[in-house]
Amino acid sequence: MKTNKRELTVFAVCAYAVPFLMMPLLYICLQNGQDTSIFANAQMFYPAAGVMLAFLLARRPDTPKRFYILHLLVTAIMLIMSVLSAAAPQGEWLYIANLVIVIASVLGWILLLTEKKTKREACGLRLHGKLLTALGICVYFLAVKTAMVFLSMAIQGGDSWAEYLAYWRTSAPWVMAAVLVPNFFLSFLPFFGEEYGWRYYLTPVLQNRFGARRGALAVGVLWGLWHLPLNLFFYSPETTLQSIASQLVVCMTLGVFFTFAYEKCGKNIWVPILLHYLNNNMILVWTGTADISNQVIRWADVGVSAVMYAAVFLPFLAAKCYRRGEKAV
Repeated sequence: MKTNKRELTVFAVCAYAVPFLMMPLLYICLQNGQDTSIFANAQMFYPAAGVMLAFLLARRPDTPKRFYILHLLVTAIMLIMSVLSAAAPQGEWLYIANLVIVIASVLGWILLLTEKKTKREACGLRLHGKLLTALGICVYFLAVKTAMVFLSMAIQGGDSWAEYLAYWRTSAPWVMAAVLVPNFFLSFLPFFGEEYGWRYYLTPVLQNRFGARRGALAVGVLWGLWHLPLNLFFYSPETTLQSIASQLVVCMTLGVFFTFAYEKCGKNIWVPILLHYLNNNMILVWTGTADISNQVIRWADVGVSAVMYAAVFLPFLAAKCYRRGEKAV
């Protein structure tokens, strides 16, 4: 990824400065007992918005301007609604935000599919590339993540384990799993918003500077710290240190795997986008709820998570794409 300081600065302001400037509003909402989910949804749009704004300001050739403008417009709308949700909490902001995401995602597919192939290729938006390999990677991801959830529940033992097994004997997880397939096409834009920033733009930049392995791990650290406003005021306000530590573990290890998937599938950004979507939305299948706010995380949970995530994802640092990258540095 060829870039310059100006583009990198624009990216950093959009991706990092904006969510951190939202922290006072998040604090106010938390103190007032308000739902802060809309801030989390909006934050997912910022990394890609930073890339797009930087490219448009630099007047890069062959940019898919219609799709870029759509994403920037939706990002601005999500940002404004986040601010308004703090000022007027009685509004149905989260419902409106979800409706905006669905409409924008449908429009996004239309704009992408009607865009010239050369523009999609030039800006990393290709819609093809090693589909069987991508399928295998997604199956592996689902298998190991599901196994990790089952292992975590088995460790708890007792009634929790019995209730969890009973849950899987109902139709609920299977119905929700089926719904996730069409839902991806109706809500891909937030996941694109993160992966286009982290995997397409920032990872190659840092890999060129620090090497393939260290660059990918560095992005994982930055990605984890990017969640700090949400760790403090959304995910786990009562156990923030544990939440931050857990976030770093997850982002560093998943970052390694997502980067591997991106490279293994011929730099196909849609593979990490799909993996990110599955990681976030399979929670509905694994646990039966989409509520990830106000969690209480123990240090023991962080330790177990670190061992499992490291065991199943860090070995991919030995993959050819990382070895080849290290030799070129």
